[in-house]
Amino acid sequence: MVPRFPGILSDLPALVAAALLLGGLAAQAVDLPGLRVATEEACERLDRAAGLAIVGTDGLLHRSDHRGFTGDTVLPIASASKWLAVATVLTLVDDGKLDLDVPVSRYVVEFDRSDKRALTLRTCLACTGGVAPRLARGARANDMTAFAAAAADSALRGQPGATFQYGGVGFQIAAVAVERVTGQRWHDVFAERIASKVRMPATRFGTLTPVGGEPGTTALPWVAGGAVSTLDDYTRFLRMLVGKGELDGVRVLSEASVAAMFRDQVSAHVEVHAVGFEAEHVRYGLGTWITTHEGGVVRVSDPGAFGFTPWLDRDLGIGGVFAVRDRVGRVLPELARIQDAVRAAMQSPEVAGKAETITLEHGGRDRRYHLHVPPHAENIVGLPLLLVLHGGGGNGEQIRETSGLAAAGLRAGYVVVFPDGTGPMRGKLLTWNSGGLAVYASEHDIDDVGFLREVVTDVQKRVPIDPACVFATGHSNGGMMCHRLAREAADVFTGIAVVAGAMNFTRADAKSPIAVLMVHGSNDQHVLYEGGTPRAAIGRVGERQDASVRMAIDYYLERNGLNGYPEKKADGKVCTDTWALGKSGKATLPVQVITLEGGGHAWPGAKSQPSRRSDAPFPFEATAAILKFCSDVAANRPPAAVPGGR
Repeated sequence: MVPRFPGILSDLPALVAAALLLGGLAAQAVDLPGLRVATEEACERLDRAAGLAIVGTDGLLHRSDHRGFTGDTVLPIASASKWLAVATVLTLVDDGKLDLDVPVSRYVVEFDRSDKRALTLRTCLACTGGVAPRLARGARANDMTAFAAAAADSALRGQPGATFQYGGVGFQIAAVAVERVTGQRWHDVFAERIASKVRMPATRFGTLTPVGGEPGTTALPWVAGGAVSTLDDYTRFLRMLVGKGELDGVRVLSEASVAAMFRDQVSAHVEVHAVGFEAEHVRYGLGTWITTHEGGVVRVSDPGAFGFTPWLDRDLGIGGVFAVRDRVGRVLPELARIQDAVRAAMQSPEVAGKAETITLEHGGRDRRYHLHVPPHAENIVGLPLLLVLHGGGGNGEQIRETSGLAAAGLRAGYVVVFPDGTGPMRGKLLTWNSGGLAVYASEHDIDDVGFLREVVTDVQKRVPIDPACVFATGHSNGGMMCHRLAREAADVFTGIAVVAGAMNFTRADAKSPIAVLMVHGSNDQHVLYEGGTPRAAIGRVGERQDASVRMAIDYYLERNGLNGYPEKKADGKVCTDTWALGKSGKATLPVQVITLEGGGHAWPGAKSQPSRRSDAPFPFEATAAILKFCSDVAANRPPAAVPGGR
């Protein structure tokens, strides 16, 4: 979801704007910090034209072309062909037409020989089949049928599964199997199953010698190293791999198949040696080198003999393609510098944002909050802020995990803060002084309103915050605290979003309008929808009488000057009532109530239950609804409807 805050999107780094708005290759000026310079320096040292693309789960993150390079320049990609070939094979595995672990002879009858019946497609694609890395000169073939006969006649160099020998013959055997089970030429299978779905019009398989010759027409397409491609084409393919087999809503490979490509497929007792590059810690997947670098970083890659290299840094969820034509021995040292620059950029605050835990002294106590800041440019005017308040007995970490608002909020461009309440033990059994509850915070008269005011002020010192876009949301006791903030801190907060919390604090009032969202299950036994004494609340209930949802609606309608007739929507068991029309006919801040028919007390849409005693989460994404509500309020709020009447 793109946050609709005037002036914010234009100030975001090109990385974020492009990923949110484009998600493709159209933006030629997408930059990660420092990468354009690092790539230009590499091109100067190589004295070559080149292009670099970096992709993530949201699309294109960086793209730069150097020394006249263009994204549609067709290059021989050598060993980078293997990922294309393996993906093609795995589409047939996904469809049940091939099995990686049955004898190859089931598909290619020429291998139905006593010495080759243990050979499987998995060992062929993992270079552990024991086949020769290349055919002898006298055994070279000119079409797939002749190749199958020559390969079957060649002696194995080792027992399948017991040795690692890097080469192209095993991949070619797999390609023959593809042709036999489909009855189609390899060219047509690749075009149908990969190229058309990923949109790779310039990518074709050609000959081994010369590399990439007769692309798309040769009778012997060399699938392990004979393909030609472009930076634009291969970047889309890489986006599919980063997307776990899906690209722009089109499923190309199963998640399991993508995981298999990048999983070590060589027996632990078999040693793997890098071929064509240097690496101390190297293993092999399906057509994939797996290397471990400093700090335990695991990278998968497929460098070509002419320098064209795709790779994925799986811990960061990103992939890259360096498109160049030069000897791989010259390219890889330069590429290593670029890859280091990519990691530095992705982990920088400008791109990754930041997360930290802040301690504040307030009311004679050390209080804390967890701060999550999205990527933003240094000169940004102001970011929206969302405070998320945990329920009774919880803490900031717990509501962060339950709600998922850290990740979702950052994606939407929010600064998200998870403050801790207070309790008898540090970090445990924490509560808020929301009024109407006999809990630690109220019994000790904790000034939580003052603390949360100070949290907002402290965040504003650290991050550029838009003071007219400050929101609070909370669950249960935290939701009740939001109702209190609406009365005692309306000069700070633009709106509140209450999940399963009653409006129990009424000792103070405020006149300025405030945007309100309430999400409540009709079968909530801990905070009854109709109000009154809870039936299943945990802790000291006593004479507690919760306000009903209707009482809260009536209060906010009157306060905001809203007409009493809502716009009603129903989607199955989710009923939404929205009041947005003022009695005077002027626009004002809305009140919205989402009733979950049959819903209980748990955070709706949570991925798991906090405990066995708690309700099962209702199947409704409360987190998404909260972010949408806040974004809509910020985008549509009347000029006068800002905190404190500013």
